[in-house]
Amino acid sequence: MSKRKLKINSIVLMSFLLGIIIVVQLKSVDGAFGFVTLKSISEIRDQITVEKNEIENLKTLINQKNEKLNLYNLQLEQNGSITPVLLEETSKAMMYAQTVAVNGQGVIVQLKDGERELKEKENPNNLIIHDADVLHIVNDLKLAGAESISINGQRLSSLSEMKCSGPTITINNKTYGQPFEIYAVGPSESLEKAITDKDSYGYILKNVYSLGISVYKKQNIYIPAYETDMKFEYLKEAK
Repeated sequence: MSKRKLKINSIVLMSFLLGIIIVVQLKSVDGAFGFVTLKSISEIRDQITVEKNEIENLKTLINQKNEKLNLYNLQLEQNGSITPVLLEETSKAMMYAQTVAVNGQGVIVQLKDGERELKEKENPNNLIIHDADVLHIVNDLKLAGAESISINGQRLSSLSEMKCSGPTITINNKTYGQPFEIYAVGPSESLEKAITDKDSYGYILKNVYSLGISVYKKQNIYIPAYETDMKFEYLKEAK
C-alpha cells in the first residue's frame, strides 16, 4: 500500500472516530440539560417570588419577636417584672375577641319600618326593615372603618348570626323588634357618609323606599361585651 493511500485511510478513520465522539458528547449534554419551556421558566420564577415573600414575612416576624423581647428585657431592668406588659397584651387580646366592653367616637344608626301609604299593587315588604337591610348597613359601616358594632345592645362578633323572624330580627339568639339601633365605634365622619351619601344603601332605603333611616354622630359610644359563650368544636390552634 502506498504511503499516500495509507495517509488518506488514517484521516478517514480519525474523522470517523471524531464524529462518534461529537455525537456522544451532544447526547450527553442534551440528557443533562434537557429542553426548557417558557412555562417551566414562568413556574420557577413564580416559585422564587413566593419564596422571597415568605422570607420577607419571616424577617418581619423575627423583627416583631425581637421588639417584644427587647420590651420584656427593658421591663425587667426597670421594674424587675414583665407583668404590666403581659396584662396590657391580655387586655388587647380580650378587646380583639370582643369579650370586653368598649367605647369611643362613632355613630348611632336607627332603622325602622316606613310609615307612608302603600302604592297601588305595591309589595308591603317594601316598607319593612329586613335582616338583609340591617346586614347591608352593618357591612357599609365596616367598610367605612367601624372597629366595633352592636345592634340593639348585642355586640357583633365573628360568631354572631342575624336572621329575620317575621317582623323581628334575631341576633345572638335574642329577638328584637324595630326600631333597630346600630351602634358603631370608628371615624364618625366616614361612618356617617357611609349611610347618608347618595347611592349608598342607607340613602336608597330612605329616599327611594321611604324607610326610617336616621344617623347621629356621637363622641362617646358605649358597646357592651359579647356575652354568648364561644364554644369551638372543630377549631384548633394551628401548629
